[in-house]
Amino acid sequence: MFAPAHRFRAQILILALALITLPFTAGAKEESKIQIRLTDLSGNGNGNGNGLGRGAVRADVHTQLQGTKVVLKLRARGLDADTEYVLLCKDDEAAADSAELTRFTSKSNGSANVTQNLAKTDDPEAPADPRGKYLVIANAADETNEIAGGWLYGAPQDDGPKTKIKEVTELAPDADASPSGTVAARYDMRPNGHGKLSISMRRVPAEDYEILVDGVLAATLTPNPAGNARADFQTRPIRGNGSGKVKPHHKKQQLGFDPRRKEILVQLTDGTAMFNGPMLAQIEGLNTCSPSSSETPLTANGAGSGVAALEIEENCETAFDVEIRDVAVGSYDLFVNGVFVATFDTADDGSGTVWGFVRFDPTPDAGEDEWPLDFPVGSGSLVEVMNTGDDPGAGGTPVLYGNLL
Repeated sequence: MFAPAHRFRAQILILALALITLPFTAGAKEESKIQIRLTDLSGNGNGNGNGLGRGAVRADVHTQLQGTKVVLKLRARGLDADTEYVLLCKDDEAAADSAELTRFTSKSNGSANVTQNLAKTDDPEAPADPRGKYLVIANAADETNEIAGGWLYGAPQDDGPKTKIKEVTELAPDADASPSGTVAARYDMRPNGHGKLSISMRRVPAEDYEILVDGVLAATLTPNPAGNARADFQTRPIRGNGSGKVKPHHKKQQLGFDPRRKEILVQLTDGTAMFNGPMLAQIEGLNTCSPSSSETPLTANGAGSGVAALEIEENCETAFDVEIRDVAVGSYDLFVNGVFVATFDTADDGSGTVWGFVRFDPTPDAGEDEWPLDFPVGSGSLVEVMNTGDDPGAGGTPVLYGNLL
């Protein structure tokens, strides 16, 4: 027996409406799963990290970060037998400072199999967020004796062989706009090097949107009647259906940029911010820290005073800023460890005091006039404020200087 035609049409209409309102993705779960292979640094490897050299160290690190779980797994072989090692987390391969992620002793056959929950320590926070950091196995008795190392969720050019990434996060709604709906971002990379970034909008207000990654326009979207839209970026060639039609609520584009840890901003076409956040899963105990600041007074060669500060922000990122006062009005060059990093200006603050300030952050906030912190800086770093055009490497005399505490 067949249903009447009008009932059949009604069922089709109900099904169509259901499909229109079907969300592209469910609510995003903050999740980060990364695996890397560490490159042999002991001199026994073949230089490509696959450990084929005789006596080479072969080590793999897996991280699984989700909810309150902050698990790191290390598998290694080729180590010295019955020897204590540490796995360190560094901002840069050449950085003198490091955070200890775990300590372990190799077995009699030189292997190690370690599982460490970074959140289960005596401290309320993990020792460090290892993402975007250089991980290195070092001898516990002499941490300068580095055995193997590699970048975890670093820049693509620093990826070791067999790197695999899954990073999922939900962007925060702008406090002023307070929009309805959600926006999720997901980045995947396979061991063959192919990557994909997806940004999904669910039940957002009916407007035209722009997606900016690290301040650069990446895509425009117009949600469907249910408020859903999605942009997919991939490194593989884009294959279309040959129709030539472009869906305003679902765009497919080439992934020609690096989204890792970069700030993603979803805004209206008039520039009104709606959702934003870094391409980095937010993990309890890992991305929330107690803010702190370590200030270093700068010594003056003549008039003026200044302070350089390293700050731990609530999101556990380290920011760096320099403030100078009572110097001549003009432009100044800032050097860190002998390397030029920025030019900034001084001016009268309205009360007769000449003042200048510059701030660096790993993920600069839009509209906050922050510079990207893309150079190594830490305790002991030499900070020099120079008159514009002077170079400390060429014998120039700094206006203000000091080593960070």
